[in-house]
Amino acid sequence: MQNKTLIIAGMHRSGTSLITQWLYRCGLHVGENLLGSGIGNEDGHYEDLEFYNFQVQALRNMQLHDSGIIDHPVDSLSVEEKEKLREIIVRRNKAVGEWGWKDPRTCLFLKEYRELIPEAYYLVVFRDWKTTVSSLISRTYKVDFKDQEIVKKGLFKELRKRRTYNKRIKQLCADHASHFVKVWTFYNQEILSCISGINEENYTIINFGRLLKSDQALFTKLKDGWQFALDYFAFKDIYKPGLLSKQIDFGRFIDKKLIEEANRLERILEQKATANFRYPLAEQA
Repeated sequence: MQNKTLIIAGMHRSGTSLITQWLYRCGLHVGENLLGSGIGNEDGHYEDLEFYNFQVQALRNMQLHDSGIIDHPVDSLSVEEKEKLREIIVRRNKAVGEWGWKDPRTCLFLKEYRELIPEAYYLVVFRDWKTTVSSLISRTYKVDFKDQEIVKKGLFKELRKRRTYNKRIKQLCADHASHFVKVWTFYNQEILSCISGINEENYTIINFGRLLKSDQALFTKLKDGWQFALDYFAFKDIYKPGLLSKQIDFGRFIDKKLIEEANRLERILEQKATANFRYPLAEQA
């Protein structure tokens, strides 16, 4: 039987961890060893450590930050790196008939994955740029305070009441908001570039904000359309709105041209998602 591989592609803080957790609950093999919980992902990242470690090391070899939060193309993998990645894929194919993985850094190496897994299916996840950037800023704030007792006890609501919180968030917006918008734009441009060269039947795009009401439609696409052997699990049973970051007002720190480009790209993603993925009628209204 031919292997089936699902590449879950999406920008950092776009809901890919939660969607991968949902797919795991539906029965998709997403790795033997998964990256555990961390700041901003209390329920776990659901990232296959073999792919995660490979991509982290590849970025380090390129003298880039291993988070992958960058706004420019990376170099092609070396011959040795590509062969190592090929070996990972071959081992996985031998071990499991149907499998997938998620790691936002994958978006930086989509050209190599298209070459190594030409028959792969792509589940593209996007989240509106304002919410994504807000989440990145909130996570940066939490990382800055990770060693303080108030964070260890999860007392962020108390911390938000303090003047220092607003002051620090404002500074983080000034320092990082423009860069995060550029990263969101770059990642999604890379995704669109990748899917433009593959069969439309091999990818689907979903707005993370719609998944709560569209999980059955997406499940049907995966099971009936792509023939993945899955069992339905309700997305609402793992969705925790209380864990989602609140939107931050950072607009005044962003150049108008960056905003225009992000809005333009978001419209393209939404149009392609609507054309490629049939949302329930209630969602289209």
